[in-house]
Amino acid sequence: MSTSLDESNLQEYQEFTTVTLEWTVRNLKQLFDARTRIFENLAYNSEGEQKSKVHKSVPFGGGRWRILLYPNSGHEGGFISLYLSCEPTQEEKESAINGEWVRDGLFKFSFELKTANRASTGVFNTKEACDHAFSYKASNWGWGQFARRDTIYYSAPQIRAADAFLIVCTITSSPVTPVPPPTAADLKD
Repeated sequence: MSTSLDESNLQEYQEFTTVTLEWTVRNLKQLFDARTRIFENLAYNSEGEQKSKVHKSVPFGGGRWRILLYPNSGHEGGFISLYLSCEPTQEEKESAINGEWVRDGLFKFSFELKTANRASTGVFNTKEACDHAFSYKASNWGWGQFARRDTIYYSAPQIRAADAFLIVCTITSSPVTPVPPPTAADLKD
């Protein structure tokens, strides 16, 4: 027997929204070896470290997010960088004041770098960040030195053989109190 939800106790419940994207990045040999062949694709970050041209995932989570991958970053290109990029929605753009949009809430997100074979348990690196806000000022959060290139490509025969790896990004929103469905009386109003 089920009982109806007592709305006076809604504060005892917390609802989270989570979205996960799995991105299989292919042609790693071209991405990783590009550093030695194509110097015009290199840029420098605020610390003067070089980074490669960015590779972007498809938009996900209703077009609200993207993953940014820099396969050659850090001192002498020894790392890969991963960032979560917040893509402002049309509603956020319209409610912005002088173009200064803000995404409501705080977000926890994580990245996993794995072998492309989903049946394999090979995880090369995992990082998680908590309680991040996104806005026009800070639309990207992540790690400039997510993983060493030599560890995840040059010293990883299963990744080199597949010429691919899997990036898993999971984003969880800050908790909110659940909203009960409308009642028949609400619908008549």
